[in-house]
Amino acid sequence: MTDLFREVEEDLRREQFSKLWDKYGLHLIAVAAGIVLIAAAIIGWRAWSHAQKVEFSARFDEVARQAERAAPDEAALLFGELAAGTTGGYETLARLREAAALLEAGDRAAALAAYERVAAQSDAPAIMRGMARIKAAFILVDEASYDDMKARLQPLLASSSPWRENALELLALSAAKAGVWQDVNTNAQSIIDNPATPPGLRDRAHVMQALAAPYLPRAGEQAAPVPEEEAAQPAQAETVEPGPDAQQETE
Repeated sequence: MTDLFREVEEDLRREQFSKLWDKYGLHLIAVAAGIVLIAAAIIGWRAWSHAQKVEFSARFDEVARQAERAAPDEAALLFGELAAGTTGGYETLARLREAAALLEAGDRAAALAAYERVAAQSDAPAIMRGMARIKAAFILVDEASYDDMKARLQPLLASSSPWRENALELLALSAAKAGVWQDVNTNAQSIIDNPATPPGLRDRAHVMQALAAPYLPRAGEQAAPVPEEEAAQPAQAETVEPGPDAQQETE
């Protein structure tokens, strides 16, 4: 009797499975096929993405070698063409190198446009966008207004920004040009107070404080008005040619 009941139970199960298969079998096959296709697509995309990165890397290295032997304007063209034919991080790197070559070639307007393009590139890494803002501000510091510089550099003044001290230095230089000596002193002090500030940048902050000191009020006194042309002279002396260490700290 036990065997009979077992056989009847198995027949019922087979009959139920057969009904379920007839009803949902095609759907199950479609789902299984979809899973296989999605997995294959993911694997294929990863392989294609890796191959593309390898290709972009090789192209970037080759263009960089060519640029070392080329004149600055020719190097700018090489990197511009590379940026137009790549995507992602290699495009951003190529744009930055293009801008540096344009600046070396003396085309300040085109270099500024290239740096601003990277700064506005939403898919570029934040650290690259920050570098582009700093580079653009270096170009503009002698001619832009103090208010314009503050607006440009405001996004880099957060305590978490790796470019904060560089932005403060540029703001101090711009404030000196405008004769706003209290801001010169405040920004320089903020640079000095950060224990992670590089030595070269810290030394320049001390120099800016020394330049600002004669124009700052002593305790209980008010600062005498400073003629605009006199106030601008120390700033001009500081901003004509940024030193090599300044360039290294922004790269």
